[in-house]
Amino acid sequence: MKQFVFEENVKKEEYQNFIEKTEIVSFMQNSNWANVKTDWKSFRLGLYQNKKLVAVALLLIKKLTNGIAMGYVPRGYVIDFSNKIILQEFTKGIKQLAKKEHCYMIKIDPNFCFHETSIIEFEKHQSVEVPVMFSKNSQEFHQNLLSLHYKHKGFPKSINKTFQPRYHMMIPLVNKNLESYTHDEIKNSYKKRIRSHLGDYHTNRGVFFEHTTNINQLDEFIAVLNATEKRQGIHLRNKEYFKNIMTNYQEKAVLFFGKLDLKKYLDFLSKNNGKEEEIKKVENLIKEGNHILTLSAALVIMPTNKEGIRVSEYLYAGNILLFNKLEVSLGLVYDICKYSNEHHCTYCNLGGVDGNLNDHLTIYKSKFSSIVMEFAGEYDLPIKKYLYYPIEIFLPILKKLYRIKK
Repeated sequence: MKQFVFEENVKKEEYQNFIEKTEIVSFMQNSNWANVKTDWKSFRLGLYQNKKLVAVALLLIKKLTNGIAMGYVPRGYVIDFSNKIILQEFTKGIKQLAKKEHCYMIKIDPNFCFHETSIIEFEKHQSVEVPVMFSKNSQEFHQNLLSLHYKHKGFPKSINKTFQPRYHMMIPLVNKNLESYTHDEIKNSYKKRIRSHLGDYHTNRGVFFEHTTNINQLDEFIAVLNATEKRQGIHLRNKEYFKNIMTNYQEKAVLFFGKLDLKKYLDFLSKNNGKEEEIKKVENLIKEGNHILTLSAALVIMPTNKEGIRVSEYLYAGNILLFNKLEVSLGLVYDICKYSNEHHCTYCNLGGVDGNLNDHLTIYKSKFSSIVMEFAGEYDLPIKKYLYYPIEIFLPILKKLYRIKK
């Protein structure tokens, strides 16, 4: 009997059970992510050792041109990278599949970090203790991949240079001893100016927060997102994409809303010497038939593993710039953190930032005293070397020429 067996399509239930029991895993390695990335072919890979499943990965394959394809494993493999024998056997299996699928290479961006550093350490140049979870044994993981001829793609800082941003900012929901924070402790970990806008400040002014997994409220979320897209001159995703996420992640995909009760806000302004201009604006909105305004919204995916390090993922968010001084978006993040805390999450991941930590995303996300996670980045596994190296040389040049022409 063979000790190791590589399976190209593990049964979905068995795959999901493995994911649920994994210590650290990304929602992008959930088998349902394949149903969201509909323009990629997918495989649920698995490696069995003595008939026991010991590693899995969701492999996505994209056809490029002239019979050439590439494979991508987002935030994977789901494997013990310190076990070189298992990693080697898994690599053999994925290479064989990649050849059959005409892939010239497989790209992975594993779910481990080189550094976990409080943003305060960058800002004030003082040491801050943080939970260390994603960077344990990362150098060993890195060396094991290199020894199996994976090509590390370096240390790019730009948020646009890699499939997934290398730098993320996560709000810790546990202390350095890995004990869960209370809601007040979460709030008190934020910067002082932020704390002053939470709780009673919002309640007294008619700001409140809601969350739902009801797909019928997707239009409300998209309306806020569209306002943000129009303001920033960008395009994120269409309704079908978000519908796919909510359908495939069901109770794990949660919509959060920050809302304003206009009548309550008007009452507050009237009793607290509000500015005439602000009062008029509220009165006009009420006359137009508005009573509740949705000013901030976010889509969050809750963790798919049931134990270990659990991370809620703040995927997409938008804001309508009315009554900015109310800072509704800050309260929304706090509401997401409270919800994540109640569902036993270790972190709330606010998502990617530029590695130079000077972009507008960093400025916003640093308000929550977040931890800067520097992920290892991308590793390429060349399959057809005669194609891989020329493409690596000429593809960046072609992309640059395309941007110039555009």
